[in-house]
Amino acid sequence: MKRLIIAASFVFLITACQMSPNVAPTMDYKGLSAKPGTVAFGSITDVDEKQYLLEQEALFRSRLDGTGVDIERKDHTLTLNIPGNIGFGINSASINWNLHNILDGISPVLKEYKYTTILVIGHSDAKGDPDVNLILSKQRAKAIHDYLIRSSISASRINYQGIGARDLLIKEAKTTLDNALNRRVTLEITVNKAEPEQDK
Repeated sequence: MKRLIIAASFVFLITACQMSPNVAPTMDYKGLSAKPGTVAFGSITDVDEKQYLLEQEALFRSRLDGTGVDIERKDHTLTLNIPGNIGFGINSASINWNLHNILDGISPVLKEYKYTTILVIGHSDAKGDPDVNLILSKQRAKAIHDYLIRSSISASRINYQGIGARDLLIKEAKTTLDNALNRRVTLEITVNKAEPEQDK
C-alpha cells in the first residue's frame, strides 16, 4: 500500500510539472500583464510611456556596451550620443565602418518599438567657419537618417537636423578629443502614441 501511495504521488508530480510551462515572471504595466521584453508588441494605450522607454534603454545598453555611445534618459526622451571620433572622419559626412555596426545594433530596437519617433541631430565643434560647420552637421545627421531608413525604419518616424556648434557638449574645448566629442550626432527617441506607418 505504501508503495502504491508513493507511486501515485510521483505520477502526480510529473503531471503537474508537465502542465506548468516554464515561463518568465510577469510584470504589471498599469494593469497590463506582460512578460519583460514584450511591451513593444502590446497596445501603447495600455502601457506606461516611462516603461516603454526603460525597456528600450535596457536593450540599447546591452547592444551598445563598449562602443563608446552614451545613453541618457531624461523625462520622456531617450538620447543616444554618438561621439564624432566614432561616427565620422574630420570634415567628412561619410559614415565610418565601425558606425555601421553601431547602427545595426540600434535599428532592430527602433523597429521593434514602433511607437517612437526619432530625431537625428548633427552637432559640430566651434572651430572653423560656422556656416561650413552647420552644413556638415546637417549632412552627418542626414547620413544616419538615411541609413536607418535603409534599415527598414519607416521614414515617417525619423527626422533630422543640423545645428552646428549651437549646443556644445564641452564649452571650452582644448583638446582633439574635446572637439571630437562636440562633433557628435545624437538620436532623440520619444514615445508617440499615434498608430505608426508599418516599417518595411
